[in-house]
Amino acid sequence: MKIDVVIKIGGSLAQTRALGALLHSIAGWRRRARIVVVPGGGPFADLVRVEHHRFGLTEGAAHRMAILAMDQYGLLLSDLASGALAVSSLDAVGAALRSGRLPIFLPSSSLFRRDPFDPSWDVTSDSIAAYIATLVRAKALLLLKDVDGIFARDPKGDPTAPLLPRVPRSRVGRYRCVDRQFARWVRGIGSCWIVNGTKPARLREWLERGETLGTCVAVR
Repeated sequence: MKIDVVIKIGGSLAQTRALGALLHSIAGWRRRARIVVVPGGGPFADLVRVEHHRFGLTEGAAHRMAILAMDQYGLLLSDLASGALAVSSLDAVGAALRSGRLPIFLPSSSLFRRDPFDPSWDVTSDSIAAYIATLVRAKALLLLKDVDGIFARDPKGDPTAPLLPRVPRSRVGRYRCVDRQFARWVRGIGSCWIVNGTKPARLREWLERGETLGTCVAVR
């Protein structure tokens, strides 16, 4: 199976008004490109974090709960996106694409059978999306978040911090925009971008041209 792009929809986008327009843009491309959507954890993962600390849960339990949170957000996305289909296996991804649907991958079934990650909050849906992108041999990985990309400094503390248009994979873990393990799992993917999902026009531009305002992670 060869996929054009795996698009990870960040959980933070669930809190924005742009989610519907974003899903509409992605769904509109499902017959023009082989796209697989991977959900973030959204508010469901936020709850796992709270309960992890409140009950003192083990890292293993919290990790599996966070993966299930991705399933829940994925079901939410599949219900909102026209032509989408929630799928739980790579075979089902292929079947959805052949039928003209937009597959939204629910990762728990696959990861509960074979989980390559050490259970830790150092691994989030960013790394999981990169791992899935390698499984489906995706040409590109697109991370949609509620920020423009990676900044030289935290823009919340320093509004003058410049956006970094390109960051080497070896340095991406220094920034808080992705998880600490991401650099390891994105290795081998041809192209990786971080783009603001609250700006659907940037998604359309990236799908059309392979670039837009955002940060390109230089994988090689």
